[in-house]
Amino acid sequence: MRSTLADIPLGQWLPMETLAVVLVVVGVLGVGVGLVVIMRLRAEMGRLAERAERVAARVAALPPDLSRVFGNHDRHIISVELLNLFELAHRETWVARPLSVLTPRLLRDVIHRAVVGRVRENLAASGVEADVRLHRVR
Repeated sequence: MRSTLADIPLGQWLPMETLAVVLVVVGVLGVGVGLVVIMRLRAEMGRLAERAERVAARVAALPPDLSRVFGNHDRHIISVELLNLFELAHRETWVARPLSVLTPRLLRDVIHRAVVGRVRENLAASGVEADVRLHRVR
């Protein structure tokens, strides 16, 4: 019959069993410390995000995706959001209604590109030099 750890008196534990117990205790402590550090970092990240939002609102900064493209210089940017996208598409072509049911995202992309082209043409026809771009804001 084999003996178990419970059968061996505490002073007679073998070195491997002692090492295993020490490693388990150290591992549990490491996981605990890691969880505490992660919780503190998440709290810090939340505080910094709130602070960044307050500062951005104060300086009227561009959203991050647009500031990467345009920079944070003293520029004026006109933003346009199409609110009746599918109505516009239905007026343009008869294919839009079936497409809006099957692939609304594809139709949305096609209409946005068409509108950007029209805006470019109309501005150029009016003699306005403009950099017209399409950006997806998340």
